[in-house]
Amino acid sequence: MIYRTMSHRLPVLCVLLACSPLTAQQAPAAHPLFEGDAVHEIRLTFSQPDWWARLRANFEGQADPTYLEASFDWGETHFDTIGVRFKGNSSYRSYPGDKKSFKIKLNAFVKGQKVAGIDSLNLNNAFKDPSFVREKVYYELAVEAGLAAPRVNHAAVYINGEYWGLYFLVEGVDSAFLESRFGKKESGNLYKGDPQGTLQWRGPAVQPYRNMFEKENNEDADDWSDLVKLIDTLNNQPLDALRGVLDVDSAAALLALDLLTVNLDSYIGSGHNYYLYHRVSDGRFVLMPWDPNEAWGNFNLGIPIEQLRRLPLNFMPQPMGPPGQPPPPQPPGGSRPLASKLWADPDTRAAYRDKVRSLLAGAAHPDTLLARMQALRDLVRPWVEMDVKKMYPTSQFESCFLEDFLPRPVGPPLPGGPNPPPNPGGGMPIPGLSPFIRERAVFLSGELEKP
Repeated sequence: MIYRTMSHRLPVLCVLLACSPLTAQQAPAAHPLFEGDAVHEIRLTFSQPDWWARLRANFEGQADPTYLEASFDWGETHFDTIGVRFKGNSSYRSYPGDKKSFKIKLNAFVKGQKVAGIDSLNLNNAFKDPSFVREKVYYELAVEAGLAAPRVNHAAVYINGEYWGLYFLVEGVDSAFLESRFGKKESGNLYKGDPQGTLQWRGPAVQPYRNMFEKENNEDADDWSDLVKLIDTLNNQPLDALRGVLDVDSAAALLALDLLTVNLDSYIGSGHNYYLYHRVSDGRFVLMPWDPNEAWGNFNLGIPIEQLRRLPLNFMPQPMGPPGQPPPPQPPGGSRPLASKLWADPDTRAAYRDKVRSLLAGAAHPDTLLARMQALRDLVRPWVEMDVKKMYPTSQFESCFLEDFLPRPVGPPLPGGPNPPPNPGGGMPIPGLSPFIRERAVFLSGELEKP
């Protein structure tokens, strides 16, 4: 069963960088899971009595988690055997209860099983997002910014007949995704910037980069020379040389989007949650976003909400030393050499600011963006209300659009009571979307008027 609203298309942003457009990228073919706004009903059925324990054993402590067999039902589509496993880091370990995120591999056990050409799907549990809109709307803005980004809808997930909750249904970034965005012969190396893909130069040996990145495909599994060359060029060569190995416009677009949305669980903040794809068509790497569930100030690096709303366009994290001690010395490129390189050059800095300006004038304009979010919230509200496994109460789903959530820290009861339970997200404040987005836009508009 599928529940829809009318198909929604964000306004097209025409001005990103007229003299250097994103190249060799195409719109994917229409897909029934992602056409229009929808809450898709997905049913997973495990025959193993100990299926939950098996999922945990297959995932926890495993460098390469394995899939467990289950059946899959969506509308009239039925597969007797697919692969299911847990996914995530914080969204797994810090999410209370058993509404974990899942990765689905339709052809894990039966070769060729796909839904309209797609065999990899993610069911994300809206970790730290009581609004249930951040991930979908961020990826829509990414497409408007000219980036290759996963498509997203919502899914009402049932496991063994029990409603497990409302999830984000997210397209997998795999070989099918790459071919749909860049062409049929695209099979270059795909890296994910995890656990901390800062792109800092660690010398010519490969091993340091194996500790910073994950290689997502098996082509030439032991050959990381293209990534090492990229990082070497970024840190040790002029910008003109970098343009030969990197689609600089995709980098500027991703930086602009993350700074606009204050998505600090990204390259610009924590140093991860993005993809680098080595495009076959022109031999350059292209950047792509990933895992933006904490956008709009929900991952704060200890910065108060008031300061997050006014985060400067040239923000980058500064490492801290031990208490009372100076910070450790930084390499020439700083903590985020890609941002430093682009912002140091007048032309690329201007292009980066133009991307922010274009988004603010179009799809990220507060009136447009908030209306989009509200339409999605109206669509999913019934499934949020039924979701007893969600991270936050329904009351916070309703209030989080207009009000900041400042959780009560864990501690002794307050005198006089009643005492609400502490925030299960670790006591982190969650910005209200409407005031955050409006005040952020006012601040950035003022910054963009400065030379």
